Amino acid sequence: MAFEKEIVADTVVQRLIESKGIFKFCNRSFDSLARPGASSIRVPKLAVPVVRTTGTPLNDADRKKAKDDTNMVDISLGQFIVPLANELLAQFESNAFLIQEYLNSASLVLQAKIDQVVLAEAADNADDIDDFESATLDWVDIINIMSVLSDNEVPEEGRIIAIPPALAPEFFDIDVVKGAVQYNPSYLETGSFINFMGMKFFISAKVPKVSEKDCIVGFHGPSLAVVINRLGEIKEAWDTINAQDVIDMVAHVGIKLLEKKSAIVRTKPSGN
Repeated sequence: MAFEKEIVADTVVQRLIESKGIFKFCNRSFDSLARPGASSIRVPKLAVPVVRTTGTPLNDADRKKAKDDTNMVDISLGQFIVPLANELLAQFESNAFLIQEYLNSASLVLQAKIDQVVLAEAADNADDIDDFESATLDWVDIINIMSVLSDNEVPEEGRIIAIPPALAPEFFDIDVVKGAVQYNPSYLETGSFINFMGMKFFISAKVPKVSEKDCIVGFHGPSLAVVINRLGEIKEAWDTINAQDVIDMVAHVGIKLLEKKSAIVRTKPSGN
């Protein structure tokens, strides 16, 4: 049987599954703590040091202790698995090309799933949830998120705002955003993310609804831990009955917002 163009086209479509890679801008410093089979890991949460204008006694509450004032936070770990099968006929007909395309797609699916859980974690645990100032998304709502994060003393570097496709037309209709896109056409030409005023803006279908309403989620990436042990590890076995390789692409993942004050949600008012 000849190799069909339809098969190639299908694999390309599979690879177009959204993977914005939002998790890559989160706190990725704890991967080495994850071990195969572990159900959770514990990571340190540092106390905030105090600034004094006078000398401090040797044993004072303001003198933060490296051990005693450090709290440990549990991050639950779970498995994400993408199951595939490579039939013997597929191996012969495509010379193993077809399954490799599926493996590439599986990697993208895993990344998209992690993004989905990251955004859900930020939205579900947000410190401040409120409606837009008006019926539609406007620049004042973006500034509002930035202001609340600043009031919460969240660092400016690493801030992220994720916007669902349903609100993308309103977002791109904001004068400030239109100006940014106009002077940086690469946003539209390359599909790169908009990055201005110290924040990264993502248009992502993985943004959850909050109270059944479309919303935008703002959060500080380094304050949201994403632990991944062996992203896309492949496990394979031969199925003698069905004459196929059975393949699982596995990722051992834990995601947790370390600072509740580091996530803010603004929702579109009901009925609009």
